[in-house]
Amino acid sequence: MIRTTPLAAVLAWLCLVAAAWAEAPLAIDPAVQTFLRSYCVKCHGPEKQEADFRVDSMLKMSATPADAEYWRLVLDNLNLGEMPPEKQKQPTADEREAVIAWIEAELRRASDVLQGSAGEVVLRRLNRLEYGYTTEDLFGVRGDYTDGFPADGVAEGFDNNGAALVLSSAQLSRYLEASDFILQRAIMTGPRPTTEKVQFSLREIQSLENEKQARAELRKKQSGEKPTATERKRQEEAKRQGNFGSPYFPLHGDDALIVVRYTKPSTRDFFRVREPGWYRFQATAYAVRNQGEPVRLQITHGRGVPTEVPTVIDVVQLTDSTPQTVEYRVYLQPNYRVQMEMLDGINWLPGSRIAESDGPAIAIGAIEMEGPLLEQWPPAGHRNLLGVRDANALKDDEMPAILADLAPRLFRRPVAESVVQEFVDFYQAARAESLSPLDAFRFTAKAMLASPHFLYHVEPHTSAEGAIDEYALANRLSYFLWRSLPDAPLVELAAAGQLSQPDVLRKQVDRMLEDPKSERFLKDFVGQWLKISNLGEMQPDANLYPEYDADLERAMVEETESFVREMLLHDLPLRNLIDSDWAMLNDRLAQHYGIPGVEGNRFRRVALDKSATVRGGLLAQASILNITSNGTTTSPVVRGVWVLERLLGSPASPPPPDVPAIEPDIRGATTIQEQLEKHRSIEQCAACHRKIDPYGMALENFDVIGGWRDNYRALKPTANPNRPQRIEGQAVISADSLPQQGDFADFREFRALLLQREDLLERNVARQLAKFALGRSLGFADEGPLASLVATVDASDGGLKTMIRELVASELFRRP
Repeated sequence: MIRTTPLAAVLAWLCLVAAAWAEAPLAIDPAVQTFLRSYCVKCHGPEKQEADFRVDSMLKMSATPADAEYWRLVLDNLNLGEMPPEKQKQPTADEREAVIAWIEAELRRASDVLQGSAGEVVLRRLNRLEYGYTTEDLFGVRGDYTDGFPADGVAEGFDNNGAALVLSSAQLSRYLEASDFILQRAIMTGPRPTTEKVQFSLREIQSLENEKQARAELRKKQSGEKPTATERKRQEEAKRQGNFGSPYFPLHGDDALIVVRYTKPSTRDFFRVREPGWYRFQATAYAVRNQGEPVRLQITHGRGVPTEVPTVIDVVQLTDSTPQTVEYRVYLQPNYRVQMEMLDGINWLPGSRIAESDGPAIAIGAIEMEGPLLEQWPPAGHRNLLGVRDANALKDDEMPAILADLAPRLFRRPVAESVVQEFVDFYQAARAESLSPLDAFRFTAKAMLASPHFLYHVEPHTSAEGAIDEYALANRLSYFLWRSLPDAPLVELAAAGQLSQPDVLRKQVDRMLEDPKSERFLKDFVGQWLKISNLGEMQPDANLYPEYDADLERAMVEETESFVREMLLHDLPLRNLIDSDWAMLNDRLAQHYGIPGVEGNRFRRVALDKSATVRGGLLAQASILNITSNGTTTSPVVRGVWVLERLLGSPASPPPPDVPAIEPDIRGATTIQEQLEKHRSIEQCAACHRKIDPYGMALENFDVIGGWRDNYRALKPTANPNRPQRIEGQAVISADSLPQQGDFADFREFRALLLQREDLLERNVARQLAKFALGRSLGFADEGPLASLVATVDASDGGLKTMIRELVASELFRRP
């Protein structure tokens, strides 16, 4: 790692620490005192206080957590070199090295002094995602029962921060409703469902459609209904065209074709989903008349109603007439169906012209559905609640044992007999109200699911050192990497008192990251840290960016998730986040980026020719470039704030009140540079814009959807107000200057300068992981362990996996 400390940051920091002289003298080296007098007092002393700041009125670094935190935040801002002005007197390199050593020693001393002053247990409840995954893993139940929960609050970028997770009466009401749904689904009261296996074809689907149409016509004829003259004319015209108002799939040998996008064959008429659970879907497909161009088959599941957006299972790319068989294991709710849709080709044609079409099509052969797939009976959810007992034959004398077994599972730790007895008493009170044994048990389990022991992360201290206990550690680790409750190996290690051993923790991290459930961590952490979970909220203007569609949007998100997944899997150095000689691409995204030689819809690692492309790292990924745009234009301010906050961990101050936002004129009348200069001319804006703007200007060659541009896209009005003409606008200028680092002419030069601040990147990634893992904000007292963590990772040249291992094994992870 290249570690740099800009001279300006050193000067500004020393200006701050000089305040300690007046209130509580420190053992400051005389040479450092001379340094302060020479380079700080002139602008921040008794006679002059630039930015309303003077060095002789500050408290010492370790006086209180608030003071120390303020110092750290000031250092974060100044570390990028925005002050002092470059025209001011500058110290020599030797002077600089001497004061750097003193600053680092003071930071360590302050952290030691404040140790223990921050570390209150943050009482935080399960957020919506954690609740859903916890109940799914406990009871095997999936559904939309968390959709009605009030939105979780967000603090410091994450929705699992305890400071933002309040519990309202509305929230508790939703929990009770969700419990009813979960228990109704999880407790088996009927016989084991029969697993069915059905085979059919698109040809048979078409035959069934023909039969439906014939029956409908026969019913009309038998009823004696006589159509009006207008309706008769319409029917005759429809028959002449072959358009009978129903799906039409022309035959193709033994198979049948999907020719237009609106005809979407499904499993509805051949396989009825009656029980919620896992099902297997298989289909064989191939391309027809595609002229060498790939055609895409999208496979979804849902209820098939117009008001519902179906869930995408996969998008399969078909390139030739070789049959391709695909198979998926999907969780379906009752009355759901699996549906197929051709994404390319013509959107709509009347029936007769469908048969005559010579455009690209997809041939569908054999289709197979099987389910529900049951590994055991009763299933795991029932067993976690009642064991293998018959729910219809529960006995009162069994209930103490049932609840004693259930309570530790729900509450994620050993439960005192007195607590179990409270729920036994609750059950008995329900029985006294004439509830059946099953209904009384459901009522009791519902109360347990609404208990703070279930809804909250309980993390008691276990020793004078203040570390959380073994079960809390298992809970924290599991909700960090799986977003759900601990499994049996974690609980067993906690019970044996072995989980807190650093080597044991590191091994558990490796085991858990290899589990498919770690995908939950990846998506949730990456989505919130980098804000790509917001992608799609601001849809690009269709007139300016007609190439943008749902498939490209999905690819954008998957690229970033795949990129971080690859870094995690191979423990690649964190500098790859700034620049890399590889990317994770599929053909759609590669085409969007102008990178040749990538075929197929599957994402894979692609080596980049860095002389031919600017791609590589996060800043050149379409997802990042899209979420920092507004759908029509790009904003250097928004993008600059993202780089500082999400990548470097040095957030800018919020804008002062009554200062208007920049609104670029996409007609090309005003350049963004001119508008930013106007803001820099406003005194209260200048300091922040000098810090923010260069980091956004460097990305101006990337448009709203992440494509490269040399000129802005603009719209020219036409006679049709709904169809403006897209034209080439002004040339893009991305040159600027980073304070104390130098000028850059383009994005490549900017990225090279950014790599010199790899220390800021590593520290920020560590902070983001720690905030997410601990579910709380970090204080100054956490800075020492955090610095040790970063140093350990840096010394090993490790990456994201090493950082997660060392975080979990660190003192910081075991603190309240």
